[in-house]
Amino acid sequence: MDWNPEDILIHFQGQYLTVCDLDYNILQGEIQNIPKTKATVEIGEFCLVEDLISARWYRGRVQNRREDVFDVFLIDHGNVLSVDIAYISSCSNDLFILPPKIVCGFLANVLLHHDCSSSVVEDYLSTLVGRNVTGYIQALLPHKVLLLEAPDINSDLVRHGCGRHVDTDTFLLLVEMLTEVPLKQNIDPVPDLLIEKSRGQQFCFKPSGLQGYEQILSFCGPKLRCGTRATVQVTAAVNPGLFYCQMASVKTDLWEMSKKLAAVYEYRTSHHQKTPENLGLLCSVKGKDGKWYRGFVQFLPVNSQVRVLFIDYGFFESVKVENIHRLPPDFYSTPIMAFPCSLSSLNVQDDAVKAQQLSFLKAGLLGGVLDVEISHFEEEKHLYAIKVVSVKEPEPNPELPRGKMEPVFETEDLSAQGGYSSYETIIGEVFGKTLEEEEVQEGSVFVGYVEHVQNPNHFWMRTQKRNDEFREMMTQMADHFSQAKLDDDTLVNPDLGSLCCAVYEQDMHFYRGVVTDTLEHGAEVLFIDFGNIEKVPHMLIKTIPETFRRKSAFALCCTLVNVIPLDEVWTSTASDFFRRAVSNKALVVRVVQMRKNKFVVDLYEMGSDNSQSIANFLISSKQAEYWNNVRTEPMVQNKEVTEKTKCPRQCVTLDISGNTEWENCEQEVNTGKKEIEKAKVPISFKALSIKPGCEFAVCCSYIKSPSDFWCQPLDKVPALKELMSKIQQYYKTHTVPLQSGDSCCVAKSPQDGKWYRAFITERRKGHARVILVDYGFTIQLKDHNLQTILHDYVVLERQAFRCSLYNLIEPVETKSYGDWSLEACNALKAFSNDNTGRLRCKVVSQLNVKNEELYNAVVLYNTQTQQSITEVLVEQGLAREATVLTKQLSTVFPESFVYSSFDVDLKTTVQVFITHVSSQWEIYCHLERNSEIIEELGKKISEEVEKMKQASKRDVVRKMCLAKYLDGIWYRGLVYPVQSPSHLNVFFVDYGNTNISEKTHVMFIPRDSAHLLYTPMQALRFNLASVSNEELYADVKEWLDGAILNKQVRAVIVGKSNDGSFDVELFDGDVNINEKVKELILSLTHKPKNVVSFNTSSTNTKCKTHHTRSVKTVIKSKSQPKETSSYSPTSAHRGARVGSSPYKKKENTSTCVKTHNKNANVKHQMALHDTNTDTKTQQPQHNEEAEVPQLSCLPKMKVSVGFRAKCFVSHINSINRFFLQLSEDEDAILKMGEDINSGVSRDYLKTPPFLRIGDLVLAEYEEDGALYRSVVTDHDGSCFKVEFVDYGNSAVIGKEKIYSLPKECLSQPRFSISCSLLDTSTYENDASFVNAVMEKSLMVDFVRQYETHWEVTVEVLPVAPGAAVEIITATKREEGACESSSEIEKKVRCSEQTSLNVGEDETESEPMTIDQCNSSTPTRMIQRKNSVKVNNDCVDAVTTSSIQAKDTENTAVLSVLSNGDFYVRLNKTSGLLAALESRIAENLHKCDVVADEDIKQGLRCLVQVHKDNQWKRAVVQHVGQGTCQVLLVDHGLTEEIPSGSIRRQCSDVTKIPNLAVLCKMNCLEFSEGEHAHKLWCETLKSMIDKEVKLVFVCYSEVDNLWLVEILMHGPFLIHQIKASLQEYEATSPAKTHNEAAEEELILDTSPHQLLCFAPIHIGKAYSGIAAAVATPFDFCVVLEDLLLVMNQVSIMLDDLPAQMSPLPEAHLIPRTCCMLKSVTKNKWCRAEIVHADTTIVLNLTDYGHCECVNDISKLKRLPDELMKLPKVTYPCILRGVEPVGLDGQWTDEAALFFQQCLYEGNLQIFFREFESNTHWKVDILADGVHVAKELVDAGHANYIDMMLALRFQKQSPCKAPPPDSEEECGPEDEGLDVADEDVSRSSNCFLM
Repeated sequence: MDWNPEDILIHFQGQYLTVCDLDYNILQGEIQNIPKTKATVEIGEFCLVEDLISARWYRGRVQNRREDVFDVFLIDHGNVLSVDIAYISSCSNDLFILPPKIVCGFLANVLLHHDCSSSVVEDYLSTLVGRNVTGYIQALLPHKVLLLEAPDINSDLVRHGCGRHVDTDTFLLLVEMLTEVPLKQNIDPVPDLLIEKSRGQQFCFKPSGLQGYEQILSFCGPKLRCGTRATVQVTAAVNPGLFYCQMASVKTDLWEMSKKLAAVYEYRTSHHQKTPENLGLLCSVKGKDGKWYRGFVQFLPVNSQVRVLFIDYGFFESVKVENIHRLPPDFYSTPIMAFPCSLSSLNVQDDAVKAQQLSFLKAGLLGGVLDVEISHFEEEKHLYAIKVVSVKEPEPNPELPRGKMEPVFETEDLSAQGGYSSYETIIGEVFGKTLEEEEVQEGSVFVGYVEHVQNPNHFWMRTQKRNDEFREMMTQMADHFSQAKLDDDTLVNPDLGSLCCAVYEQDMHFYRGVVTDTLEHGAEVLFIDFGNIEKVPHMLIKTIPETFRRKSAFALCCTLVNVIPLDEVWTSTASDFFRRAVSNKALVVRVVQMRKNKFVVDLYEMGSDNSQSIANFLISSKQAEYWNNVRTEPMVQNKEVTEKTKCPRQCVTLDISGNTEWENCEQEVNTGKKEIEKAKVPISFKALSIKPGCEFAVCCSYIKSPSDFWCQPLDKVPALKELMSKIQQYYKTHTVPLQSGDSCCVAKSPQDGKWYRAFITERRKGHARVILVDYGFTIQLKDHNLQTILHDYVVLERQAFRCSLYNLIEPVETKSYGDWSLEACNALKAFSNDNTGRLRCKVVSQLNVKNEELYNAVVLYNTQTQQSITEVLVEQGLAREATVLTKQLSTVFPESFVYSSFDVDLKTTVQVFITHVSSQWEIYCHLERNSEIIEELGKKISEEVEKMKQASKRDVVRKMCLAKYLDGIWYRGLVYPVQSPSHLNVFFVDYGNTNISEKTHVMFIPRDSAHLLYTPMQALRFNLASVSNEELYADVKEWLDGAILNKQVRAVIVGKSNDGSFDVELFDGDVNINEKVKELILSLTHKPKNVVSFNTSSTNTKCKTHHTRSVKTVIKSKSQPKETSSYSPTSAHRGARVGSSPYKKKENTSTCVKTHNKNANVKHQMALHDTNTDTKTQQPQHNEEAEVPQLSCLPKMKVSVGFRAKCFVSHINSINRFFLQLSEDEDAILKMGEDINSGVSRDYLKTPPFLRIGDLVLAEYEEDGALYRSVVTDHDGSCFKVEFVDYGNSAVIGKEKIYSLPKECLSQPRFSISCSLLDTSTYENDASFVNAVMEKSLMVDFVRQYETHWEVTVEVLPVAPGAAVEIITATKREEGACESSSEIEKKVRCSEQTSLNVGEDETESEPMTIDQCNSSTPTRMIQRKNSVKVNNDCVDAVTTSSIQAKDTENTAVLSVLSNGDFYVRLNKTSGLLAALESRIAENLHKCDVVADEDIKQGLRCLVQVHKDNQWKRAVVQHVGQGTCQVLLVDHGLTEEIPSGSIRRQCSDVTKIPNLAVLCKMNCLEFSEGEHAHKLWCETLKSMIDKEVKLVFVCYSEVDNLWLVEILMHGPFLIHQIKASLQEYEATSPAKTHNEAAEEELILDTSPHQLLCFAPIHIGKAYSGIAAAVATPFDFCVVLEDLLLVMNQVSIMLDDLPAQMSPLPEAHLIPRTCCMLKSVTKNKWCRAEIVHADTTIVLNLTDYGHCECVNDISKLKRLPDELMKLPKVTYPCILRGVEPVGLDGQWTDEAALFFQQCLYEGNLQIFFREFESNTHWKVDILADGVHVAKELVDAGHANYIDMMLALRFQKQSPCKAPPPDSEEECGPEDEGLDVADEDVSRSSNCFLM
């Protein structure tokens, strides 16, 4: 920092935090080695300069020259060298590619007082050296000198009275006057900076020059008389022609006003009075200098900032919304103090006078008092012209005291802790001692736990390494202070930094601390083992015993790497979100950087099944912003891995059963060395699949205590021995060095010298702590004993799993639970040793021990004596049964419910109630004898639910919950995530079924609810003995539903499985259910292919379908109600058992919801009719007349081994399963589609009475509504999975969309052939295969057959690069009448693109997936007829299907290529072009931006053309650096487009064929000389945009284009060209031709202008306001996300040129956009034509209402800049309601009620669907309540959708959860917590 009293500006030097010193070190070495060339350099030029002292060369810039002495500024070091010219060398520009390391500039927006103490300022500035500063770059001076606004420094200078705040416009003008250099203001991000985004520079307003607002100040300000003199001070300035002054006499009045406003609002703020306020015209605002002013709100809030005009000073400032309040009425009467002025001398010719006046103005800007003469008032500009007579020095400012300054920036959260420097000193001392003890350094990886969170940039952690030491110390402290008296050892007069022991108020326990600040009655104490700071009374601060003083602090201060807040500070919401993400978890910590008192760390959850870091989780959840200010060098990345997605090489994950799994998350690194590549392939140790109920033989591998020991399954011991033998042999002869960052490895034990599989938990200073994953014990080794593990050695699961007797027994005597005596530990070891080979382990539950990992609570017993270790320990008096009290310890909480077999044993008979049927072999039931337990459990659940609703905050157990079922009753369950953020998948543990529940219907069980947590699960899983489980029979399951569900039956136990289930024989009376099921299966197996094989041991059949909110969600349908839907009134209860059972069972419910038929109550037609209660008479009754044909009924395909044919790909699942169609079958496929969909009326199609696997049917495809031949492949309830046999893709549909297949459709074979590649190594992955074969013509050899599946070899037939697929030539087409454009569009609308579903292998054994059914469409081969190869420019071009050979068409020439070929568009497709443009505009929000790495040659995309800013379809021709060359396929033009703006084509856009047709002249016989070619090209170019008549002669397959002739006045143009050529030999042919062409073809058009909506996400919550409201079916909203756009539109409308182009009459069509001078707004507005007749009706797109005009001359074309900005308002329709009246019209009362709801509430808007291409159907919540519900409750509307009605009625406003709460907002209400936004929306007002 550099400043002296003579300087006005404060100079600084610094460097960005992102600078990489390594880059500059390498550059410095290169500079020394390159040859030096002496050369003369000028001032300002770059050069190399030699330092005479060090004899080293540096990069520099010449600053000054005195003869042969040059002053050179060293741009990488910041100092200046004065050298002779002999020591200067010129250099290559390559050495200056790297930006200067040193950044220079001046502090902006602050000026020091002329009378301030220079020593105080210098002392303060010196303290800033070495600190990190955040600021905004306001402008650039030459040589990239910055004007940097550093708010914290400015605030310090103003607060201590050394300086004053200056607004940006004024400061920039002053700098221009001082430097006499024009400034480049930083509106856009500054280029060439090593930062991604200036922190806090979220938005920027164009300097408005107060345009439109100077009138306010002029009209309302002081009235001055011309010719008089006045004493004024300049308060703000834009330029010498516009600045603002105050009368010098009002200074005191303004000071008093500011003090009064401060008194009012500082009191409100300190007493937390935050009532919503409606701002009037004026407001009170707190400026950046901390003072209060009167203001005028200019715009709506953007990012919680409001742009305010300070009316008494004349400048603008962006202010936080919390600093704006309503102006008290008393201050309205005070006149506005500022008035606009201009120097009257600006237009005079005398330069001396000008210079003098400007110098006076500069003095005024610096604070001088001006004596001015009022010359005149300029009415047009609303300002006073003045002449400055003299300048006086300003009087000293008495407002603030002057004294010693201490910097306070970066410490807003620490201001109460005694100042920055003292706090930092204390932290530094504590941190230094801890650092020595922990031995942590940069690059270290360890396991740790977060103890305290202030925000993501300031939190405290403890390492696992010192866990035991920490616990021991805490126990000793508790013992020590439990015996101390209240007044003993009180710390008297504590000093800053004093170590002490202080009480923490929350638990009243003593903890170690250090005093950070002293208070009147106590002190502020930093608890050094946790990190939090609390205020503690004197009496509760004790001297620290020496025993505890010696130990260093256990907590480390940390900051999360590369995250910054979305706003300038961390909000409580973001901090709470981070706190929930890291609390109560073991975390893998990676130290990225070590700062003075803080670690920069990257965190990963230990036990998460994904590799996302906590930082990336915050960023992806929109709680933080990425800022790459720290490099993570040790993280070697693949090219495809960006800095924002970096993850550690290894992390520890949890599988679904909760078992810990060590997993390598790093991508493979391409290093070029095979050995290293092999070592970098992702490695993970798989976990054993262990769940409660599992039982198997084990041996104990490591015993620490009865609470912590490890076991191995005996059945895997041989495999482990074999693996260990291989490992020993390999590593005896091989060395594979461990790569940096790897955690999975092999470790050499120092005890026996053997190599073991291991996982590194900690590495420090050449040592590592590892756990042997197959044995469980931990050892410490030196690094040289570790090597990389090979992939072959991680196939076997890790064999050791952690066990505990916790919750079963506890020590008899212990001070701390879990401390077992030595005798108890020895007893366990002896029991294990004495029973080797006879031990069996039964997993009872799973536990999470805080700060460690998952434990399995087990019963360990001898298989011969049945004696368990728990009994042994209790009998020996070493243990006792665990009590409920110990189960509720805070250090341990359950991860699962308790399993119990309820003493059910082999060969016993029990009475059970069937609660759920999963399949034909698996059921769940209750024991009849447990009825009272279940009834009591239900009561406890009801009581707990009421407690949970009333309690504000309780610690809960994740995963274990209470969930409300469809009957409105709550039940216990386990939750699993689904894709929908508003739903959870709940497994009801007491009933056995699964359901998707809204989050509002799920509550996690509190940790103190012991009865709910530890009562065993009541549902027992039974398998029907001897019933086949290899094949699924849907009809048998349905029969079981009707026969035994909700009934009491008798079960005979015949076996027990290792997973805790029982094999049983079921009897209903005398009927053997098992035998009945086997008879039914036998009867069904007589039918061919009536089953689907499931190669799985899973017990649940899943049917993945759309949820009603169109969220792809897994819905498990456990059983199906026979006569009612899930939402019918009769299914309100779970169904009581026949008789008088005291408890209720879970109802069998199928939840198969379809998006397009949400209320359909589809009954499943059963082939098995249950009409008699006597189960003996229930046999399958099949109607032979309605027999449905099977797939085997189709004729055989003509493919055989060795067959070779030309094919196309119709559908791809993966490289191992895709479908081909033979080219020769194309016509047959098209004909069959036309026959099925045009010649058959669906009213006469029959619905099959029952469906089986393998049935051939007609199925409706959802995307186009057409019918296709299909085969049933799977079934669940009323949902069927079908495969479209002629295309290969699948879909899940309801039975109502399935029809019987007519016999005529059985004559053709299946047209799609299931294939896989014989050699998959040809392609790197599925994606590369897709890119190679999609839309290509293939030559296929059929090599080998497996039933209906073929292995093939594929050869892509040679075509021009980028060509789509083979063209069916014109000679193959029959001549016929041309189709109209409407016919083409109709055909195109039903045609579909070939879809691809890479990575999903749709085999019959797979569960149904909604991704497969929705993303796959029957491929229409119509598009292949439209595809041609383009030889020129290597792009795709598709001709319209209506062109036939010999056709004569009117066309428009689009462009001419250099070789003479040209593009045309048929006139008859102009309607199709308009439809295409409209469709692109409507669907642009669906089209995602293409990532740079995905942009490849041949990519079909959407691009925005700079000329008209319209989005157009294109194909990528060439990919360059940052740009792409694309062909506009509908316009025939080539454009250069920035890579970052390319979007994908959505399906709605691709359905229309390409409209530009490539043509070439037929029989161009004249010479190919230069003149002939030039004449031909000039002739064609003159026809561009003109109409010409073409004769399409024939299609050239060689060149993939049409050969055409051009008709002009009857004869062909070619003959005219020949004549012109002959004339050219004597005259100038070009002129003759051009004139003729111009006379013949004259047509000039300009494109229609269309505005599009900004992209929005369906179902996402948006905050917004109502813009124009008429009725619930006609209103407009504005989203807060678009407020910045609104501001930009407003500014541009103020700056419109005086002359604008008129709107052509041809553009008077609906949806065309234009400019209209609005009568109501009295300004120019953007408008869209709604209707054009005698009166033109226009919609004001930025306001939402309409206006009418009669004169087209009032309409102008939109300027290009306004075309770039999307519409601001969204026209909407409220979803789900209709008017109560019969006429369908909204009453005035309803409209008024609706308007009040929208205008008075805080709105959240959910876009659901786009209706009629004009309006959005939306759900709106006002203050958290659905407006639709309010309309219905008020009697103004009725629901039209009962599904929504149920959801609206159940919905309750979502409140913000308290910190650490586990509750979340519910479905359909995502984002309803708007409490934080009250301030920002309570004062919505704007000017436009």
